[in-house]
Amino acid sequence: MRITTNSQTTTFQSNLFQIQERMDKENQRIATGKDIIRIADAPERVADVQQLSTLINRNAIYKESMISAGEELLNVGANLQTFSDKLTTVREIGLVAAESSNHDKLPVLAQQIFQQLTDMVKIANSDFNGKYSFSGTKTTPESIVPVPPQVTNEPFELIQIAPTAANPSGYQVVFKGNLQDRIINTSPNTTEVINAKADAAFGTGGTEIFDTLIKSYNLLNYRLDGTQRDSSELFSTGEQRTLQSYVSDMTREMSNIDLEIGRIGYKQSRMETISEQITEDNTRLGEFRSRKEDTNIPESLINLKKEENALQYSLQVGSRLMNQSLMDFLR
Repeated sequence: MRITTNSQTTTFQSNLFQIQERMDKENQRIATGKDIIRIADAPERVADVQQLSTLINRNAIYKESMISAGEELLNVGANLQTFSDKLTTVREIGLVAAESSNHDKLPVLAQQIFQQLTDMVKIANSDFNGKYSFSGTKTTPESIVPVPPQVTNEPFELIQIAPTAANPSGYQVVFKGNLQDRIINTSPNTTEVINAKADAAFGTGGTEIFDTLIKSYNLLNYRLDGTQRDSSELFSTGEQRTLQSYVSDMTREMSNIDLEIGRIGYKQSRMETISEQITEDNTRLGEFRSRKEDTNIPESLINLKKEENALQYSLQVGSRLMNQSLMDFLR
């Protein structure tokens, strides 16, 4: 009888433990929302979930990069528009200076051009999140090393050198960045250029526009012999033609800036499109992962109820088993 009772008790305890283990697993599935509690439950599904999670996380990094690039391009486009507005102002000053009735104002108009020039250099040195916008891959002050007479660690600098017949003021804008592309990854196999290069925005060498402005300033402020004009002087016919050519150069350069603003707008739109595509991809990947790892709540509730019923039945059987007497076995 003892052997029989011990055997029955062992079987009962084993069944009871298994039921309680299954109930605990279903409770965990319902509480966590995850179908896989242990790796051993479904190792092949765990591998799939990990792979999908890796793809989702990688895409999230790409998306964050796209968002940042889009914000930067928006900032660059706005700065270029402000720069273009300044250039428009200088062009209008040039048109005013070309009128014979305004020749007595040439030195004053020259100072107005110079003020716009200094403002435009500041715009060219604009940055976004600590990165210079128009200096190629030299985006930080540490990457720019000034060479005397340069003094700043900014990509563009207005300096003054010894006057010459061609440049009686000695003013010159120097570019210390480079004309290289800044590239980001948009996927494991694709890249995008996200910067506006100085030569595309400001003309040859990144300084053509500034050179035109300085030449215009010099023409309004200095005579051909390099001495400074006074308010009583008139332009010669040749000087008027020269000024008109500078105004024409500004018109052409304004068109180039408008083209660059358009290219920047296209790049920004592309960043938004790629970001939206990544969002859609991650939504689909998330759905796939959910199918692999998420709990089917209705099914788990049904399973839990089954195990609860099995537990109650086992406890009833166990109760009768423990109350059996010797006479029960002899019947």
